[in-house]
Amino acid sequence: MTDGDLTISHDADDGVEIIRLEGDVDLTNADLVREAVDATTAERVVLDLSGVTFLDSTAITTLHDGQQRLASEQRALVVVSPPETPSAWTLRVTGMDGAVCESLDEALVAELARRARA
Repeated sequence: MTDGDLTISHDADDGVEIIRLEGDVDLTNADLVREAVDATTAERVVLDLSGVTFLDSTAITTLHDGQQRLASEQRALVVVSPPETPSAWTLRVTGMDGAVCESLDEALVAELARRARA
């Protein structure tokens, strides 16, 4: 799905749903990100921000709310944001970087490790 400055794509890997975002996430399209997260059904959802060039405060709220919503359903939203990306800087400034993986591979390996412990 493409909406102006944002492209959203979906994928799956071994039972983990992956939502990839590319472009700017802001007030004009954050609802599309919320809808993409709400449409998931997997126990684990990865939101890959590697291609995100800008996050505003509405986008940050959308990420936080998505994590809370999935947690209330006993599911998890894992955010991927490589250190050199604009999204990583924004997440660091807002204090949300503690729950962020630096790569999609890291997020998927963490999921495999979690399953092995379960």
